[in-house]
Amino acid sequence: MTTHPFFSSYPDFTPNPTAPISSDFQRLAALRNWKTNSKHWKKMWNKCMNFEYDKLIGNTLSSLQSWQGLCEEVGLGNGVQFGSIRKCKMALQGVFVNIVDLLDARRTGTKVKTFKNIWKLSHYTKQKGKMFNRKLAKQDKLLRVLLRVLV
Repeated sequence: MTTHPFFSSYPDFTPNPTAPISSDFQRLAALRNWKTNSKHWKKMWNKCMNFEYDKLIGNTLSSLQSWQGLCEEVGLGNGVQFGSIRKCKMALQGVFVNIVDLLDARRTGTKVKTFKNIWKLSHYTKQKGKMFNRKLAKQDKLLRVLLRVLV
């Protein structure tokens, strides 16, 4: 088992590779007494989420099959029905999914939760505190497609 790049900096912490990354981060934050939503907590959260994204998704979305798989993963039916990356991106424009939940679902092998509209996604994201850094998200072609302005 390879050590998660973020957690390897903390030898006194053992991540659970089958748990959601957000849960492991919360356990580490509690162990380190990082005050939730403090400047340091946010910096570490963003660093952790960025490492997890790179590990699970990263540059894997260069092929049509990868984009079709993502469409299936977020509940758009059989991804093969989208015959081009452009069509996949267009279909994903109508999907409301929390990016942290997408990472958690990939890590745990569970189905990702999707929302009917931006209001439900916004409420959930704010309530759970599962924010993904907007600046980082805008730098990535996949995340840009899934990024939503919360209301």
